[in-house]
Amino acid sequence: MIIITYISIVTILFIIWSEYSVTNILIRENSKGKKTLNFNSLFGFLMNPFYKKTLWTYKTLDINYPFVLMYSVGIYYLV
Repeated sequence: MIIITYISIVTILFIIWSEYSVTNILIRENSKGKKTLNFNSLFGFLMNPFYKKTLWTYKTLDINYPFVLMYSVGIYYLV
């Protein structure tokens, strides 16, 4: 149960970081100009590394969710 909490915290921190560094992933303007939560865009961004090789470079590993998740779980089990 602790690992699920840990992964949830890592995921939330990843979303916050990617929204800060990339912008307009989760919080986007809708057709009326209001800022809304766009979960489809977020899910697409989280899944992008599975089919785009450009997110597997050294410069983009901080916004690569599978890499961050694998790295974080590895750290969890080492500690």
